Amino acid sequence: MYARRLGDRELTFDFAEGLIKNNLLFVDRESHSIWSQLDGKAIHGLLKETPLSVIPSLQTTWKHWREIHPDTRVWVIEGERGRPYLYRNWQPGTPRPKNLKKVHDTSTLGLGIVIGNTAMFFPFQVLDKIKGSLGFEVEGKELTIHYRKEALTAWAEDMEGRLLPAVIAYKEGWMRFHPNSEILRTKEFVH
Repeated sequence: MYARRLGDRELTFDFAEGLIKNNLLFVDRESHSIWSQLDGKAIHGLLKETPLSVIPSLQTTWKHWREIHPDTRVWVIEGERGRPYLYRNWQPGTPRPKNLKKVHDTSTLGLGIVIGNTAMFFPFQVLDKIKGSLGFEVEGKELTIHYRKEALTAWAEDMEGRLLPAVIAYKEGWMRFHPNSEILRTKEFVH
């Protein structure tokens, strides 16, 4: 998740149509600038080239969120209607569900994270084989990667259990923005 202020106002983001480098775009309601999810800056509009501040967040299913935060309350703004973006578990070569206009091949999803000058990608398929959390050190910092297959999510924490900025992305999209990323292939990173 990203945040940016426009003067004394915060920006409100919605998903935009289209992709850049095989990755999602979003648009802010205030300036109507178009932003790149993985580049973290505006690519078109009044705020072009403006960077966003990264805020640690967890992208997960509603069921998983309710399990870890059972007292969550949902804020609904009267007259507002959201545009949720859903991943559908679909594998190439299998019949596409007839009731869905768009589906996504989740087999290449993973967690992307940048620590200092090091970009890393943790494919969900590899995290699933590890069976548990993965601890590692990068640029002198000890981190833990957590993965929940049933919730289609992963997240990174520091040693104090604080959530770190990371993003769930398709491998191809992540690599287009971070071509020198280290990729988890087994329990070790390789280039």
